[in-house]
This record gives sequence, C-alpha cells and structure tokens, in this order.
Amino acid sequence: MFSKPLIKICCWLVLALALMSGVLLLLSHRQNGGGQAVVPVAARILPATNAASARPVAGSNSTVPSALELARRGALLNYPDFQTRPLPVGYESAKTQWTLADGKDTNIIKQLAHNPLEYDRMVEENARIFRRQLVYVKETPAAVFEQAKLTGAPVRQLTLPGVDGQELQFDIVKSEGNGSSRQGMFSGHLAGNVDSLVTLAFVDGRVAYTVLSPKDNVFVVGEPREDGQVIVKAIDPNTYGLGPEDAADHVVTALTNK
Repeated sequence: MFSKPLIKICCWLVLALALMSGVLLLLSHRQNGGGQAVVPVAARILPATNAASARPVAGSNSTVPSALELARRGALLNYPDFQTRPLPVGYESAKTQWTLADGKDTNIIKQLAHNPLEYDRMVEENARIFRRQLVYVKETPAAVFEQAKLTGAPVRQLTLPGVDGQELQFDIVKSEGNGSSRQGMFSGHLAGNVDSLVTLAFVDGRVAYTVLSPKDNVFVVGEPREDGQVIVKAIDPNTYGLGPEDAADHVVTALTNK
C-alpha cells in the first residue's frame, strides 16, 4: 500500500494532470518555432489553484496575471536561440531515444527551457529530483491510438519512457472523457503490478504522465517539451510535491541517500 507521502503525491499529481490536459490542448493550437508564445512548465504542473489564478498587487486594484494567462496573451517568448531538438541521441530502442546529457546541469537546463521562467522553475526543482533527461519518443500515444482507430483494435497498454533506457509498460484501466486518437486522459498501473499508479494525458504529439511504484522503486514524472519529446524526471518521493509539514514522513528508496 502507499504511504502518506505517496498518497499526497498521487493526489497532487492527479490534480496536476487534469490541469496538464487543458494546457496540452492549449499547446496543440499554438504555432511552433522560435519567438512564439509558449506555456511554461511551471504553468503545466502546478495545481490549478495556483496556476490559473491572478495575484493581487499590494496597494492597487490591478492583478499580476498567472503564467498561464501570460501564455494565453502571447507574453512569454522562446529564447532567441531556442532549439527544438537541442541534444543528440545517446541510445535508443524501437520506440524511444534517450539523450545522455545531465538535465540537472544549468547549462543543459538552458537548452531544455523555452524561456527564463521555465529555466528558473527547473533549477528550483533540482533539489526534489534525482535525474532529469530529455527523451525523444518515436511512437507517441497519439500514434498508437491512431493506428488502433484504423485497425479497430483496442489499446490496453502503452509504453512510457523512464530514465536511462528504462521503458515502463502502462496497463490502462480507466479513461476520462470521451477520448479520441488525438487526445485523452488515462489511469492505471504498471503491467503486473496493481499496487502501482500511472496517470497519463496526451494531445497530439505531446504527452504528460506520472508513474509511482514503491515496489519497483520507480517514481517518474514525464512532462512535454515539443511534439514527440518528453522531459523525464526521477523524482524524490520524500520532497516532490510535499509541504514542510511532511518532512518527517519519509519513503526509503534505493536512491534516497545518493
């Protein structure tokens, strides 16, 4: 069974995933390319109560718009030298390509981030993750569902990238909404491990997911970067998404003291 920290992570990430699906839809309608407005990852993963609200300015009647609102207005621009495919492939499988660069290094973060806000968010997040890695996905969920639509075969399992060459088999148990070959939200568990939790949302080539499996010592979050790209993170379950009041309630993993 999940411990108290993992239950909080599950609840927090499920809420974040609901927000993510909406932002993924927003992203699917924007034009790609340097200089275009983008939704920063900070807006993609924060709970809706933070990401979708505006903050009052002391001593005035105006508000400072949230990151999501700024993105809608086109106020957040890519770095002038932003590259859609910045890192070379280190190794690959039939469905996935992993880059080797250390995604916690600030020089690499500069290449991953679309803009300064996203850069700052990643740097701040470093203390709560063990690993960050850019992954290119050769077979996206959208491609799998499109093929299934053509053949009439149901989709019961998806392959999700983990870190450093790991591929995770996601058994789909439940879908949210009507879904289609272009977008969907799903939950379930890892194949052969009903005690794990997997949540996933996708729109076209963009996908976000969480995988929590204490039994397998797997705590992974995947967030979209560009179409067919995922920034995969091995998270610290003791700190990721938890407040200071939970600091004494630890989950021991093989990575905890590394």
